[in-house]
Amino acid sequence: MLVRFEYPGTLNSLVDDFFSTDILPRRSINPPVDITEQDNEVIVNAELPGVKKEDVKITFENNILTISGERKPYEIPENARVLLNEVHVRNFQRSIEFNHDIDVNKISAEINNGVLRIVLPKAEAAQVRTIQVK
Repeated sequence: MLVRFEYPGTLNSLVDDFFSTDILPRRSINPPVDITEQDNEVIVNAELPGVKKEDVKITFENNILTISGERKPYEIPENARVLLNEVHVRNFQRSIEFNHDIDVNKISAEINNGVLRIVLPKAEAAQVRTIQVK
C-alpha cells in the first residue's frame, strides 16, 4: 500500500484526529471559504454542511466579516449502537478583513445545500470606474 505523506497536511490531520475525541472540549474550526470579487461586489461562499440558518451568525464591523455558529447534534435513537462517529458537534468561526468599503446596508446572505453565500456590495467610492480621456 502506498501512502502519500504531505507535510504538514498529513501531520495536521493525524493531530486533529487524535484530539477530536468526545472527552476533549469542543474546538472551534474555520469553515473553508471561496471569495470572488467583481467590479461592484464581493461574494463569499462558506461550506457549512449540516448547519441550519438559525445556527449561523454573520456580523460586519470595521471592514471585518465574521461568520460564526455551531453545528448541532442530531438525534440518535436510544436503542441504536454507534459504530462510527466522525460528525462532531463543533463551534465554527471565520473572520475576513476587507481593504475597501462595503455598503453595509445592502449585504445579503442565504444558505442552500450547506453552502452559505454572502454578497457584499462595494460602496460607491470603492467601485471601479472607467474614466474617458478627453
